[in-house]
Amino acid sequence: MQRLEIAQTIANALFRAEDQADQGLMAASALVSLMAETRLDHRLSAVLAAQAVSETTEAIRAFGEARARLVAAHAALEQAAPALIGRDTRLMGPLTGKPETDQPRTARLRAAA
Repeated sequence: MQRLEIAQTIANALFRAEDQADQGLMAASALVSLMAETRLDHRLSAVLAAQAVSETTEAIRAFGEARARLVAAHAALEQAAPALIGRDTRLMGPLTGKPETDQPRTARLRAAA
């Protein structure tokens, strides 16, 4: 496997992990929302399933922490990438694009001879 293929394989795995962290956040958040909505709709005691709500909100915190660590890993891999694939090569994500920033994007251009 060539260096660019190795780097892209790692990048793809990172993108999947980031997406799965977001999926976990969404699923756990939906669960808390459903439990709260059900309790209110059916006028159930707040004590009922209070521990389940507490445990699920703790899981949300853990998903958030895991996501933050994946973002930090992403930054670390971005810093390491030039040593593996060269400075003029950029890896692409799963065609979702990068978020817009206030910083202009610049490309490295070389004059054609």
